[in-house]
Amino acid sequence: MNEELATLYQVQQLDTEIAHLRQVLAALETGVELEQEIASLKDELDGLRRRQQAAEKESLDSELEVRTLQEKRKRFSDQLYSGKVTNPRQLSDLQGEVEMLGRGVRKVEDRMLELMETMETQRADIASREARLKELEEHLAAVRAGYEEAGSRLRVELAQLEVSRAETAQKVSPVVLKRYEQIRVRSGNLGLVKITGGDCPGCHISLPSETLKHVKVGRSGLTCENCGRLLFWSEPGQPDETEH
Repeated sequence: MNEELATLYQVQQLDTEIAHLRQVLAALETGVELEQEIASLKDELDGLRRRQQAAEKESLDSELEVRTLQEKRKRFSDQLYSGKVTNPRQLSDLQGEVEMLGRGVRKVEDRMLELMETMETQRADIASREARLKELEEHLAAVRAGYEEAGSRLRVELAQLEVSRAETAQKVSPVVLKRYEQIRVRSGNLGLVKITGGDCPGCHISLPSETLKHVKVGRSGLTCENCGRLLFWSEPGQPDETEH
């Protein structure tokens, strides 16, 4: 067995684990989407509350307007039926005022009913969104806690692997390591593959018999003619002593 290639294979295994951990770390839910949803929901709630306040103010103003109109109507009605006004034209004018003010009262009261329905709907909408907001905030807190816990653990594991990788890589000659790095960068993080049969595990293409013969005797620097990855031989069924 070519000891340098065996060591390089350890480097490749560590690189594979490091890449996997980085992917897992990057895929952890950080809560960013929840934060955006919460911010959007808060904006929506602010808008609903502003409209609710406007409706409440209009309702109060309408109550005051109704009282004012009713007071005026009562004054004109009292004059109309007091018996003190006998002039037909004046009586007609008073009757017209009473009827006009009555229509005004009914119009405002109709609007007040609309406002009551609107405010009831607004209260239900606000309550529903407040409940949703609470649910989202609790979920976000749990996600953040989970991210911190998992992220911290993964970063520790990653740091340990990177240290191990650096120590192992020092045992490989700079020339071989540089070539491996160049191949790995352009070949999806896989610069060296372990051969146990007649195919290249990197691209699943059959290797030429001459190449296999040289790989089996531990010749260094051999690559797959198809994918360009370095080749390392391991007998089928043989325990992998390079596993760390």
